[in-house]
Formats: sequence, C-alpha cells, structure tokens
Amino acid sequence: MGSGGLIVMDDTSCMVDVARFFMEFCRDESCGKCIPCRAGTVQMHDILLKITRGEAEPSDLELLEQLSRLLQETSLCGLGQTAPNPVVSTLRYFRDEYVAHIVDKRCPAGVCTMAAVPAGAEQRAPA
Repeated sequence: MGSGGLIVMDDTSCMVDVARFFMEFCRDESCGKCIPCRAGTVQMHDILLKITRGEAEPSDLELLEQLSRLLQETSLCGLGQTAPNPVVSTLRYFRDEYVAHIVDKRCPAGVCTMAAVPAGAEQRAPA
C-alpha cells in the first residue's frame, strides 16, 4: 500500500472488508494536521463499516466516492492523498461486492457479518 506493492488474494477475501482494513490503518496513522485527512478517513471508515455490517444505503456509495475525491485533491500529505486508493480500486474492480453488501445484505466471500434483515424477510414481533 503506497509503495507500489502488489497484494494477491483469492475469492475468500471480501474486497469491502479489505478496503475497510486499509482505511482503518490510514485513519489511525493520520497526523491530524489537515481536516480532509483527519475527518475524511474517519468518515470513510465509518461508511465502510456500515457496508460490512449490512447497514448502508445505496447513497453511501456516492458519498464514499465524493469523500475519496475530496481526500485525494485536498489533503496536504501523501498519506491523505493516497488513503482513498484501496477504496477507489475496489469500487472500480469489485463494485458488485459493494452492491451485494448494500442491496442484497450479503457478503459474497462470507467474511462480513450482516446485521440487517435481508430484503423481503419479515420481522416478527416477539410472542
């Protein structure tokens, strides 16, 4: 990450969770001097966490893309400018996994625990 390295994964890796993991790292490593990085990495991590829990809405994807551009264009250092790269890459190449988490409330790799009730399932009141 950030060093031109290559990470190889198979179909047992959830790309949304991988993006969340890298964003968590960037959030923790932010020095906090500039607001885009300090606040943006926190917001992006929170959105990714919502997605992995099955609590996100389709509009969260657009917000994630907007925040990615904001960080890339306005952060003062290389960490903030490159922090969104894993999110941007996974959205570009594995968007279907994000959609499965948000719309279908399922993780294709079976990694994420989905808290939300799947679409079409009825919630019943306790007897």
